[in-house]
Amino acid sequence: MRQYHTEIVVDAPVDRVWNVLTDFSAYPTWNPLVGWLQGDIYASGQIQMWINPLNRSFNATLTRVQENEALIWVGVQGASWLLSGEHYYQLEELGEASTRLLHGEYFRGLGSWFIRNATLQTMEQAFIQHNRLLKERIEDV
Repeated sequence: MRQYHTEIVVDAPVDRVWNVLTDFSAYPTWNPLVGWLQGDIYASGQIQMWINPLNRSFNATLTRVQENEALIWVGVQGASWLLSGEHYYQLEELGEASTRLLHGEYFRGLGSWFIRNATLQTMEQAFIQHNRLLKERIEDV
């Protein structure tokens, strides 16, 4: 299994962070990595997204939707034994006006062993950029 993890503290209540994370239609207005993101926000809901740096779309299934706590989806390339990615956001309330965002991805399947370290580092940097942009959007409101 290959993986990377990021985190950032946002100076805002957890429900405000959750509301921005789950406002899929607004992603393109603040995040240049995402061309569009749409779908049904409930466990087992299907979502679709366009990732600009990769110049391609992805489909995924939400596996956990727990308001103000976790948003997790899994995307499969081919078959799950070949390559799947579990993308997660986890929120930790640090106080009335502070939230820790944990954000990362686990790659599983035979294909995961062929993901180069440089690719993982590039993806991790993109997540760090995403986190900073999210923080700016929330804190500037």
